[in-house]
Order: sequence, then C-alpha cells, then structure tokens
Amino acid sequence: MSQDEAKNRGQRRARGSVSKNRAGNWQVRYTDPDGKRRAAGTYRLKGDAEQALARILAGIENNTWKILEDATVDGVNPKTITLRQASQRYSKGRRNKNGQALSHYTTAEYSRLVGKVLTPLADRPLRSIRRNDVDNWWSEVSEKTPTQASRAYTHLNSVMRYALDLRLIRENPCRIKYASNYKPTEQPGIPSDGEVALMLQLADEPLRTVIALAAHCGLRKGEILELRRKDLSTEEGPDGEVWWFVDVRRSVRWRGENDVMVGPPKSADGIRRLGVPKEGGAEDILRERLQAIPEHPETLLVSKDPAGTVHWAKSKLNPGWHKVRAVAGYGGRFHSLRAYHLTWFGQRGASLKELQARGGHATHVMVMQYQRTTGRELDLLRGGK
Repeated sequence: MSQDEAKNRGQRRARGSVSKNRAGNWQVRYTDPDGKRRAAGTYRLKGDAEQALARILAGIENNTWKILEDATVDGVNPKTITLRQASQRYSKGRRNKNGQALSHYTTAEYSRLVGKVLTPLADRPLRSIRRNDVDNWWSEVSEKTPTQASRAYTHLNSVMRYALDLRLIRENPCRIKYASNYKPTEQPGIPSDGEVALMLQLADEPLRTVIALAAHCGLRKGEILELRRKDLSTEEGPDGEVWWFVDVRRSVRWRGENDVMVGPPKSADGIRRLGVPKEGGAEDILRERLQAIPEHPETLLVSKDPAGTVHWAKSKLNPGWHKVRAVAGYGGRFHSLRAYHLTWFGQRGASLKELQARGGHATHVMVMQYQRTTGRELDLLRGGK
C-alpha cells in the first residue's frame, strides 16, 4: 500500500458522526482503527453526543481507544459499578489543592452523604441512573433537608463527572441548575454577650472551659478537645502586663464514637498562637482549669479520665451543651460561639487579614461567613465603634 493510500485510510479511521434518531435523541457512530463501523451510545443533547464522539476520536488518535472501550476500566465493570462503589474510588483517588489525599473526615462525609442522603441511588449501577432519577431524588430531599441535599448533589455531580472521564457512563445525569449553590435564607444566629456570660456561669467543668475557649478564643471543637497543658502559656507584655496564650498545633477527629485521630488542624492556617482576651473571664477559667488537672505537660485540658489521657467521645459535648444553652435562652449551634468571638474581634477594628489569622482560615471568603450585622448602624453613623 502506498503512502497516500495509508494516509487516506488513516483519515477514514478518524471519522465519526452524530445523527438524530426517530425518538429525537442523538446517536453516535464512528469507525474504529480496524475499519469497523460502531455505535457509541445515544444522548439526549447533541452537545453531549459531540463530546462523546470527540473523546472516542481522541482515544483513536492517541492509541488509547482499546483501553477506553474495554469491558472493564481499571478493573471495574462499567455495567455493574454502583454509585457507592464509584464514590469510594473517587474519594480514594482524589487529591486536595496541596496534592494531599483526602482526610478521613472528608472521606467519611462523602460516604455518609451517599448512604444517608443519596440512599435511593446508592446501590444502583451508575449506568442505570438517569436524569429523571436524579430529578425525582432531588424533589424528595431538597424540601426536607435543603443543606444536606445540596451537599449530596455536589458530591453526586463530582462522582458522575469522574465516571464520565473514565468512560464508565455515557452522560452525566446531573442537570439541576444551582443545586450546589444552596445557602440558608437566614444565617444561624450568634449568642449575645449576656447569653455567653450566663452559659459560663451555669456550666460545670470541663464544659465551662470548652465554652470559654470557643467564645473567647474562637477555637473549633476538635482544636479545643486536643489542647494540653503544654499548649497554654503566659507572657509579659511591653507594659509589664501578663497575657495568656493558647498554641493551636493539633486537632482531634473521630473515625467513630470513640476512635479518635490526632493530627494537624483543619488547614495549615489553623496552626496559630492566640492571645486570650482580658474581658469575659476566660483567663480565670483557664487558670482554674490548670489547677484542677495533673501537672504533666501532655495532660488534656478536657478528658474522660482523671489522668487527662483519654479524649472525649464524638458526641460527649452535645448533652451538656444543649442543656446549658437552653437554660441561657439560646438555641443555636456550638460552632456559633466561634462566630460570636470573630464578630467581637472584628468590631474592635481587626482587619480582614487579622480576622483570617485569628480564625485559622485558609481564605478571606471563609472569614466573611462569620461576620454579622449587629444593629450598630446608628452608632457607626455617629462615629462610634
């Protein structure tokens, strides 16, 4: 065969077509490297069909077509793999912006979303999940639990895009606009100064210490429950006044109710040294707490055992917190104590960067979630703070 004949034959192999069938859907056909005419699925949208054809032709051009068209892809049968299995594979292979594997907490959250929120779709083969199935699921859950539904939809869409890239499915059935963008119409309220003061007055130890560190230092639950005696220190300021400091270097997370993991905070920015405010009583509470626990530097501030060696269980905080907040007349989340502190810090003139550093946030976008309007408009107009 001459070079011209080979060139013409190669051009034929790279051809394909998209055409509309009688049902109004778009059929993809192409010629494989052996000259055989093949069908490659039917799509509702022409754009999806054209993308599918482009991927196939690119695979032929790059000599990866046989891999893409195998009965199994990376050891997985595209016909039988379920959403739950695909989610597990997606989570295992995904990396964060720093190139690191996902944390156990994130992986567990994805698993929870599939098992608890995406329940009707969880054990169905990916290829059997159609747009109508996703729409029906969404209509059921979005009204009842909109926040959870939005998070689950975001994960579902990510898994489906992952499966589409691997050619496990022929089209992504997630087509609901703005389903991933849900935000509550009202942000969770933060407690008042009086409510926080009353909580600290009513709480027994060690819950009082936990609330003080959240409300007056803005620490996260996991950061508080991993604090040890060695993480608290005092330092004399330039004017001779003594200040207390909290070093946040670690955080605790839970695999189950009692199975804990100790590691770095939520992000690298979470490693920080925080001064304890003079107002609010946190200094006295910390001082008293240190007097009540063993003197070993590794002693946990909050522990299940008198020796200070065993972390609280995952749900240990909730009963005491719910009781104290109810008596104080507050109905919000424990995490709102963190928002209370960062709002307080911002009202004292902290810059956005200073707020970001104190909260241990990776971006200023996260900082803004903790800012609230607090009815100070007239005071500000008068020139007050």
